[in-house]
Parts: sequence; structure tokens; C-alpha cells
Amino acid sequence: MTFVSGSVTAIFSPFIHEKPERSGSYGVGFTIDAGVEAKWIDKEEIFLNGERVSIPPVEIVIEELGGRGIELSTELPISCGFGVSGASALACGIELNLRCNLGLSLSDIADLAHKAEVISRTGLGDVVTQFHGGVIARLKPGNPSTAEVRRYVFQQEFDFLVLGKLSTRDVLENEITGEKVRRAGENYLREFLKKPSIESLFSCSKSFAVDSGLMDDEIMDVIEAVESDGGMASMVMLGRAVFAVKGKDALEEFRGQKFSARMAPCGIKI
Repeated sequence: MTFVSGSVTAIFSPFIHEKPERSGSYGVGFTIDAGVEAKWIDKEEIFLNGERVSIPPVEIVIEELGGRGIELSTELPISCGFGVSGASALACGIELNLRCNLGLSLSDIADLAHKAEVISRTGLGDVVTQFHGGVIARLKPGNPSTAEVRRYVFQQEFDFLVLGKLSTRDVLENEITGEKVRRAGENYLREFLKKPSIESLFSCSKSFAVDSGLMDDEIMDVIEAVESDGGMASMVMLGRAVFAVKGKDALEEFRGQKFSARMAPCGIKI
């Protein structure tokens, strides 16, 4: 069985190239100790939490590796900004490589999972973060094996509140929204790099969410409630979700799925 961490993106600036291996994003994200488990099965089907599903990036990985099926499980919410599709594609590739004796390197598999995400428009930076593990500042977009990154390891537990879904594809394909996101992402990546810390992660992420136009009033209300209670909070990208430190009591005031997870220094476990 293979485990790949979920990833939380705090800041991002998309970069789309005609070649998927050169596409990706600038930004900052981190892995958590909740994620996706994958198990090879001898069936031409994909299961997620016991249900037959269609996950485009996973289907691409299976087709390219000549595999059959995969059984995936996760406690993370789907399509809410926790990198589940990227984790699923990467875990699937690693599991097929091991069980089918394909002899590929971890870099090869990570690059394939990233390519599958780009083609499917389900993510641009999650696999890079999951491949490296920890807090990852993405300085140059592209495949996990070629992207330029800076890696930091902080010890921190986060509280999460999930209010709903937000389509990555819709944001990426909206020219007006996409341009605002690009500019804000590049600006606050530079700001974070000046003084990388948990405090800077939250302040830069919150400013990015506001300036990019992605934060709505409900998300802002949640963040302000956490801050009023002495904590720090920002928006998960891309999802209608909030991540916080010292925010559990304040988050209890709001409806939505709540859970806690620790920052994980390693994104892959076999």
C-alpha cells in the first residue's frame, strides 16, 4: 500500500505552457499527515472509498503505465483544495510501479502524475509539493524533477474548516480571474521568501486571497473570527476552506466539515 499526503496551497500563480512538463505554478504549499492510500487491484476499475469513480489524472497514469485498476481511500474532502487528485495520481503511479515491477524512478512517476494533473486541469503544483514534502516554495514551474523549489520544515498543527467546493478548472480558465491570481501570486511569493515562517505564511496567504479576488465574505468572516480569538487563518487554494492555527474554538461557530492535521515533512510513504 502507498500513502501520499494531501497538500494545502497557500499562494499560487499559474503558468500554463503548451508542453505539460513545463506547466505548473509559482507559489507556496505544504503537505499534511492526512492524504490518500492506494492499493493495486486486478480489475480495470478505479475505486475511491469503496465507490467506483472516474478520476481523470488517475486514468491517465493507469493508461500510460499499462496498469489495470486501483483502490483509493482518503478521509480528506474532495475538490476542496487538499490535492486529492494529485495525491491519487501519484500514489497510483507508485503502487503500479511497485506491484507490476515497472522499474521506474520516483521522479519518473511524479513527473507523470504532474503531467496527468496539468492535462486534466485538476492541479498545477500539488504533485511538486507532495513529491518534495514539507513547506515548498515553488520558484520555477514544471515537472517535480525539474521545478526549482525551496523547502522548509516547520512543526505545526492546523485546524481546518471546509465550507464547500471550488473548481480549479473554472479559475484557471477564467482569463480575468486568472490574471489577477497570477499577479497576486507572484507578489506574495516574493513577500514570503523575504522572511519564511508560519506567521509569514498566514499573512502572505491571506493578502493573496484578498488581492486575487478569490476570498468571499463568508471565508473572510471565518478568518476574522479566528483572528479575534487570538489565532491565525487563511484560505485554502483552491477550495472554499480555511486553515488555521489556534482556531478550533472559533471554527466551531461555523457550519462545515472540521478536522485537524499536522504539517508533514515527508509527502510519500510506502
